[in-house]
Amino acid sequence: MKKHGEFWLPLSLGLILGFSPAVLFGQITGCAGREREEALPTDAGVYRDAMTLADKLGKNGIEVECVMGSTMGGSFEGQNGAAVYRTNRGSLDVLFLTPPGTFDRLRILEQRNGERYSYRFKGPPQPWPSNLIDSAYRIYFIKDRNMLFVVDDVELAAMIQKLVRSRR
Repeated sequence: MKKHGEFWLPLSLGLILGFSPAVLFGQITGCAGREREEALPTDAGVYRDAMTLADKLGKNGIEVECVMGSTMGGSFEGQNGAAVYRTNRGSLDVLFLTPPGTFDRLRILEQRNGERYSYRFKGPPQPWPSNLIDSAYRIYFIKDRNMLFVVDDVELAAMIQKLVRSRR
């Protein structure tokens, strides 16, 4: 009888690990090619927060396919990092402040110059010295406590805004 039990435990664990490694280890599958090389490393300071957010997005109809490092990682004083999320609805950046810091009082100033958009920030938190984003398209900024979502798709921005409002 003991041998029978010894067989089923490893088999059960093997099946669990085989069918759900992403869930068990907090990793997002779907990063392929160059994205795999740019995937957010597990030792990044923002990794745990990024994976928690990926899970919340998934539970709200925004399937995260890949989480990568972002060039916006040092944009604000007190920032813990940033991540790019490639989803079934489009891509977005999320900037994370170290708690208890929040983006609640951050002012985002948008200016349209012909076909281009310019964005400046007034803190707290204090923005990086260059403090300018110049873009060929409109960008939507959604604040949620210590997170700032940066989205260039109006429909995805609306979904994120709805999710943020439902959590308050």
